[in-house]
Amino acid sequence: MNLINYPRAFCVLFTVVIISWGCKKDLSPVINNNPPATTPINNDTVVTIRVDSGLYTASGSGGIDTGEILLALNTTTNGVLAMLDQKGNLLKEKTLSLRVDNLQKWNINGNTRYTYLQTEGVYTEANVATEEGYDIICDSNLNELSRITLLPFQTVDTSGYDKLDVHEFILIGDNHYIAITDRQESPKNIPDSLHPSPQAKVIACLIQEVNNGQVVFQWDGTDYPEFYGASVENNNFSDSVNTMDYMHMNSLCIDSSDQNLICSFRNLNQIIKINRTTGAIMWRLGGAHTDFPLTADQVFLRQHYVRFTDNGQTLIFVDNGQQAIRANSRILEMHLDETAKAITSFSSYDIPDVFIQYAGSVKKFNGNYFIGGGSANYALQVNYTSNQVLLRLNQKFSSYRALKY
Repeated sequence: MNLINYPRAFCVLFTVVIISWGCKKDLSPVINNNPPATTPINNDTVVTIRVDSGLYTASGSGGIDTGEILLALNTTTNGVLAMLDQKGNLLKEKTLSLRVDNLQKWNINGNTRYTYLQTEGVYTEANVATEEGYDIICDSNLNELSRITLLPFQTVDTSGYDKLDVHEFILIGDNHYIAITDRQESPKNIPDSLHPSPQAKVIACLIQEVNNGQVVFQWDGTDYPEFYGASVENNNFSDSVNTMDYMHMNSLCIDSSDQNLICSFRNLNQIIKINRTTGAIMWRLGGAHTDFPLTADQVFLRQHYVRFTDNGQTLIFVDNGQQAIRANSRILEMHLDETAKAITSFSSYDIPDVFIQYAGSVKKFNGNYFIGGGSANYALQVNYTSNQVLLRLNQKFSSYRALKY
């Protein structure tokens, strides 16, 4: 089913300290006065083309950079995939009857692909509340091409659980991807110094790379006992009742220089490089036992969306901060000398908006940052040199990430 573009003519002024205000268009459908069309996907999910200008307001000029902004918003009843232009005008929109998250765009052999997580259930315990579901691969019009589940491999049995985690998905080819999931496990390798209960349960961070239906790489965080003691949150291993989300993996990317994996673990305050062949830990940045010495200004807390910029030379990520320690959020850039284990260049930018307690994202281009405000319900495009806010999206609902391509 193709998405439909609707003519719009509706201006919105959002009063924030911004340079100027932007225009949004009215999204009322005008095609033969017919209601929006619906169609089933895989015979079990109804997808609706919906037109709704009440999802967000936009202000600012948008700057001169073209591009497509992607949001996955969730109302009280529906999930909405929204595509915006660089000024915040709503271009296309698709509504599903289930929650959606992490809408991303990919170029696969010259073809545009979109992916998102369709949530089917929330795994909730006292210390854990994470969305789970299936990653959906779509064509350029958001028509579903395939649905990704966790696959059985080695000790992983998917007969009772085949869902994936909201936090990350990497599309490498139409039949080649990397997905992550959270699995409850009862490990026996928690160090005695942490006084573990014999009934201790943890959330295991699992990475699975699949090519043409075959698992070609798998990594389980519980195989590395050093991370139990490095945890800064949800780490009461003497608790025999609740499940400890002691690592909380929230981003994953491929290092283009050597094709290994860069992973962010929120509850360790740490970024880790993992060998994509052996699974070995290559280095740790931040948190306990960091391999790279950090100055006080370089210490980061509860980070999200670790990626590379400058042609794969520099790590860039959201340093969320922590309410009790530093309740302001920053964008950090670090160039690493991986051989000498040294940070050779560093920059920090204070986000000129509300503290982002959870989630968030950042992309850098042409002197600008495009920042997803995660749980703070906004997105910004800012010139980090002049500190000029070029665009602000005030979202009515949260979007785990807001990304611009």
